[in-house]
Amino acid sequence: MNAFERSIRAHIMRSLRDTSAPPSLDELATAHDTTTDAVREALHSLAAQHRLALRPDTGAIWMAHPFSAVPTDFVVTSGNRSWWANCVWDGFAILGLVGDGWLDTRSPQTGDSIRLTVERGRVTGDAIVHFLVPARHFWDDIGFT
Repeated sequence: MNAFERSIRAHIMRSLRDTSAPPSLDELATAHDTTTDAVREALHSLAAQHRLALRPDTGAIWMAHPFSAVPTDFVVTSGNRSWWANCVWDGFAILGLVGDGWLDTRSPQTGDSIRLTVERGRVTGDAIVHFLVPARHFWDDIGFT
C-alpha cells in the first residue's frame, strides 16, 4: 500500500467510524486534491490487496473491515451511535475501536434475537459464536464469509 492508498483508506475508516457511511468518490477526490479516476484506481488497488471490498455491481465501497457500508444483520451500538458490521467478529472489532456497547443480531438457526454486550473489554451474552469459514478462507468469497 502506497502513501496515497493509505491516506484514502484512513479517510474511509474515519468516515465510517464518524458517520457510519463511506465517503463518495467526489468527497475522496476533493479531500485529496485529485481526480475521481485516481481515487477509483486507489480503491481497486486497495481491494486487490484485501484492504477493503467493493460492491461487485457498482464498484462502490462495500466493506472496510470491520465496518460494512451496507445494512447487515449485525448492528453495533455504542452510546447513541450505530454501525453495521459484516459479522460478529467485525462487530467486536468496532466496539474495540469505539468503546463499550452491544451487538444485535439473530440466530442463523432459529431467527431469535441475540444481543452480545461489551463492557470494559468483556463480552457477555447468551450465544455461541461459530465461524463457518476458516479465517484463511475469508477472502475466497468475502461477501459470503
